[in-house]
Amino acid sequence: MLEFLILAGMAFAAYVGAAGWWVLPTAAAMTAAAWWRKVRLLRQHPQVPFSTKMTTYLVVSIAINAGLATLALLAGRIARHLLQS
Repeated sequence: MLEFLILAGMAFAAYVGAAGWWVLPTAAAMTAAAWWRKVRLLRQHPQVPFSTKMTTYLVVSIAINAGLATLALLAGRIARHLLQS
């Protein structure tokens, strides 16, 4: 749920005129929110070592989150353009 709130915040920020570089902090916040739960589970018993498969999932999730943040930015800018016309 937190990820959707972050995306909504990004769309609103784009609507009010935020710069495009806000995509990177948005993607980082989404990744941190999602992986915080996973890393917390790794510390519980029985512990599972961080594997190359998990590294691949992390890299792919960063790319997906960057894409979603970009889409939220574009949605906010499109909404601004349509509502101000």
